[in-house]
Amino acid sequence: MLDSGSLIHMAALKATQCAAHATSLVPSHTHSALSGLFAVNKPANVTSTTILDYLQRVCKRNKEHPLVKRVLELDGSKRARRGLVKIGHGGTLDPLARGIVVVGMGSGCKKLHNMSASSKVYIAEARLGFSSTTLDCTGSLVDQAPTDHITKDSVIQALKAFKGEINQTPPLYSALSMDGKRLYDYAREGIPLPREIPTRKVQIYSLDLLSYPDDNTAPDPSLKHLGFRAENGLPGASSTESAQSTATVFDDGFKSKPTSSTDPNHIAIPSSPQGIYFHIRVHCSSGTYIRTLIADIASHLGTVGHMTDLLRVEQSGFKLGGESTLEVGDCKDIEQVDRAIQAGNRIWEIREQKEAIPAA
Repeated sequence: MLDSGSLIHMAALKATQCAAHATSLVPSHTHSALSGLFAVNKPANVTSTTILDYLQRVCKRNKEHPLVKRVLELDGSKRARRGLVKIGHGGTLDPLARGIVVVGMGSGCKKLHNMSASSKVYIAEARLGFSSTTLDCTGSLVDQAPTDHITKDSVIQALKAFKGEINQTPPLYSALSMDGKRLYDYAREGIPLPREIPTRKVQIYSLDLLSYPDDNTAPDPSLKHLGFRAENGLPGASSTESAQSTATVFDDGFKSKPTSSTDPNHIAIPSSPQGIYFHIRVHCSSGTYIRTLIADIASHLGTVGHMTDLLRVEQSGFKLGGESTLEVGDCKDIEQVDRAIQAGNRIWEIREQKEAIPAA
């Protein structure tokens, strides 16, 4: 039986342990100092660069905040002395697309090259029966083809053909360079390419059909985030819940640069409800073009097609709805950004621990 002195000692030790545990649960501003990784849910009609510009503006407006002052002190570069925080992203999203953009701030920028090379998960909406110059709904009509022969089962079988390692030809309207010039610049200026766009090998880890016309199954919850066609008055706007309007995401006077059609000679795709719309979930390697994937699936089905909506739902553990992911409107709060970075740093630490474990 323990004497009173021992009991008091044990109680004091327990109290110390509890206090230490409680302290570990409190976010440490000193540890973070706005340095690390987090994610932003990029809306449609906004470029990934615009997100970075907005975050830089937020930091400038909060230059006297201890966290902002600390990240600038830790940097110490000429840029920091001008009051500019080091910010970058781990993989761009087309203006049409919405969803996860991983952002690095401060020392987190050093980790972004790993983000760019990581696998990603997308939900995409496809339309069969019409093709466009850009392979998405912002381009000009190129061709149309019948879809009467296509069924849900034939789509499911077609998707199976694209799982695993496949060859892809990147789209002409893309940011890839050839002889020092962006491919989309060749297209916009009407200049012939010096040579054919080389194919590349990409990996499709999983490819699943989420919805199909007249499908009686319950819709995937992620589909509520789609809404590009509805927001932009484009053909066949669906009844899925529309995401927050782009016009309202920047609610503090920040002006987003307008995004125009990538095709200067725009010929509108017919606004009739013709064609077949369906949704897919894709887990793929870095460098995969979902626009090309959909066009290739359409070709496999004996028709043409293009992408009408795209949502990136995950990248390297950063997920929509996760504590490390912020809506654009929440980024104006430095404290919220700091909490998201701390959550993102935990995701990164877990990833590093897994990579350090040798394979059996």
